[in-house]
Amino acid sequence: MKARTIMVYAFMVLAAAYLLAPVLWMFVLSIMTQSEALSVPPHWIPEAPTLDNYMAFFNPSASQATMGAAAITAMPGAMLNSVIVGLSVAVANVVFGSMAAYSFARLEFRGSNALMFGYLVSRMVPAVGIMIPLYVVMQNLHLLNSLGALVLVETAETLPFSIWLLAGYFRTIPRDIEEAARIDRCTWLQAMIKVFLPMATPCLVATGVFGFMSSWGSFLYPLLFTSGSGNTTMPVIISNFATDINADYGLLATSGMFAVLPPFLLALWFQRWIVSGFTAGAVKG
Repeated sequence: MKARTIMVYAFMVLAAAYLLAPVLWMFVLSIMTQSEALSVPPHWIPEAPTLDNYMAFFNPSASQATMGAAAITAMPGAMLNSVIVGLSVAVANVVFGSMAAYSFARLEFRGSNALMFGYLVSRMVPAVGIMIPLYVVMQNLHLLNSLGALVLVETAETLPFSIWLLAGYFRTIPRDIEEAARIDRCTWLQAMIKVFLPMATPCLVATGVFGFMSSWGSFLYPLLFTSGSGNTTMPVIISNFATDINADYGLLATSGMFAVLPPFLLALWFQRWIVSGFTAGAVKG
């Protein structure tokens, strides 16, 4: 038993190192100068650590960077756009996903299983295969180069999984609780809002976090539907630090740290609800 425990812990340490090594290397690059980042052989410990790459984002006018100057200036607005899109997608997934999932969990109607299967199949369609139809639709709706297009597309992409996850969790909640609320003269809507949804808080939080993280890291749709630095999101701006000719590895790694930090803090803050929401919904669904 002791040898088995040692093997399990060793495997966990190796897995953690495998997952954390890229993030650690990105942080090391962010506090290196460009010349040190390009040194051969590469090294993990910076010889002359510097915060110039971070200060460049807080004070663009004083930055010495030339290749990524435009991207540095556009970074705060891009981060705000990413937050707006992420929060909008999270709220849309929770609101519309909970209503649809409640129907699947509590109402019996013909074709419900086929419809749920269709939702899951839609998640298998690659984004590249529907780029042109989506572009034409957004063009006809006059939503190109707007955050509304990103919210609609990201919501459509994440909503099927949210419905499946919430429906599985809703089925674990006993019907007796709703019936007791109805006996107390609550309408079905009041029973859902005041009794049912509070009990499903872990899964609702997990669904919102899933929607936020999916849209936060999306690159293809913002690149396709937005142009210019005013309406695009952070992943597109980060890509501007690398060109076909050269790349500023310090600024690229620093912007990557800014991109990683919000989802990490969000997952860390809601980790208990995320784990319980995903596990209960996945097992029952």
